[in-house]
Amino acid sequence: MKYTVIIPAAGLGSRMGLGFNKVLLEIDGEPVIKRTVRQFEEDPDCEAIHLAVRSEETDIMNKMFENSRKIAGIHIGGAERQDSIYNALINVKNAEYVFVHDGARPFVTTDVLKRLKDKVTETGAVICGVKTKDTLKRVNDGKVKETLVRDEVVAVHTPQGFKYSILRQAYEHSKANKLEVTDDSMMVEAIGKEVYLVDSTYDNIKITTSEDLQLAHMILKGK
Repeated sequence: MKYTVIIPAAGLGSRMGLGFNKVLLEIDGEPVIKRTVRQFEEDPDCEAIHLAVRSEETDIMNKMFENSRKIAGIHIGGAERQDSIYNALINVKNAEYVFVHDGARPFVTTDVLKRLKDKVTETGAVICGVKTKDTLKRVNDGKVKETLVRDEVVAVHTPQGFKYSILRQAYEHSKANKLEVTDDSMMVEAIGKEVYLVDSTYDNIKITTSEDLQLAHMILKGK
């Protein structure tokens, strides 16, 4: 199968106290976003890569990826993550399948990609994730309301993969109904489509805090 990937990278590193985008942080001398993009540049099944970036960083991104053979578009991000992805999605051409992957998640493996590709061609909608190692409780107003069944809970990662037609329908529905979502699969669930799960890896971290950045350096050394 062949697919196009959309990589939202329009965030600001507020939780890290940065005055610039966290995807521009370097791990061992290379920006996070460049490491993320490379995972898809090296996948022969990935035909095109679309980035959604902050308007003030378009020049930086254009320069960084001027020699990339797969970058098909660098688009201006929106106010929310789903706005950024939509701005890229409407510019995707001739793709049967679309993956969405966080720009700050540079360690997705070929094995995870293969599982996603196999499952999305079978089902049309797939996410990846890992089982939680901790006991999880639902808390409201500082009080424990419920202990969740750990075997029924996963920590969701990206990439998430969909048939283009399903994802486009989900985004249009979300915009029309002003849905508040935290990932793409929530929109797909909202139009009544079943979403399936494959295993991710615990190294497939999203760099959000300074502790994540330290862990990223350790993962890279381990590789």
